[in-house]
Amino acid sequence: MINKIFPLPKELFRKLFHFVAFSSVVVMIYAANEWIAAAIVPIGVIIVNYPGLAICSKNKKFTKMFSERRPGEMKSSLFQLFGTMALIISISWGLLGHKELAVAAILMWGFGDAAAALIGKKYGKHKVLRFKHVDHKKSWEGTAAMSVVAFVFGLASLMVVGNVPLVNCLPAIVIAAPLAAITELITKGGYDTVTVPLVSAFAIYCSYVFMGIA
Repeated sequence: MINKIFPLPKELFRKLFHFVAFSSVVVMIYAANEWIAAAIVPIGVIIVNYPGLAICSKNKKFTKMFSERRPGEMKSSLFQLFGTMALIISISWGLLGHKELAVAAILMWGFGDAAAALIGKKYGKHKVLRFKHVDHKKSWEGTAAMSVVAFVFGLASLMVVGNVPLVNCLPAIVIAAPLAAITELITKGGYDTVTVPLVSAFAIYCSYVFMGIA
């Protein structure tokens, strides 16, 4: 509705739509008393929404409205994002007992990816050309933006959701944020939705283990 009244740049609209989706992990975590309840919700989102997306994806007006980069992108993104949410919640909260890892990992990817895309498209003058297996459309400016934004939201997530002292969460995020940015840089095919949260959560937990707070 907002886009209809106030037409937005395609990339900005895409990222605002992503924001609504990935930020829902905060609601899932805070609304659930047990990890299994939080993990079931994203699975339910997939089951409820997939049939509608499958039908609507055949409509050109629908795909144009959501600025799909490739056929079936909405359906693929639905599976990847909410499937990753369910997996991250199950591992972080269910297996490891640290629900803040799930929030941090998803928000680091979500806000970081948005920063990388928006900053990279507008200010990305230095493309990543030296590495063979990297998407050469990406820029160092975008990667730097993701690292900074991932750091901010990762730090906030650990402190607010996990009540982790600054002295512990700071070194964890100092390691995890650059790794998240590098993972986003080298991941092709839009699968950073899966790879970045998993790498972020793993890096933070390894830091927990090293510091003796796991």
